[in-house]
Amino acid sequence: MRIATLTAALVATAFSGGASAAEVEVLIDKNRYEPASITVKAGDTVVWRNAETRTSHDVAFDDDVQSERLMPEDQYRRTFATPGRYRYHCVPHPHMKGEVVVEP
Repeated sequence: MRIATLTAALVATAFSGGASAAEVEVLIDKNRYEPASITVKAGDTVVWRNAETRTSHDVAFDDDVQSERLMPEDQYRRTFATPGRYRYHCVPHPHMKGEVVVEP
């Protein structure tokens, strides 16, 4: 079953020392990132999942970190340790843009 729209989903994961980090999902669907802008805490992981049925995408950051091409249902994960603003886009579809805001 194909999901048309998905908001950020948080899943708590164990982290050493008793603290916890989260995983936040960004859906890639209809040639856009959904949500396009998210805010996470330092130590959280963002997971991009390509929900398209026939189109591949990638996640290319302004800091030169880039995923491989994501075929339908492929995922890419990045953990953000340092607070800041991380802008990204899809190389083959430059109109697709997003950002991750990492708070302390």
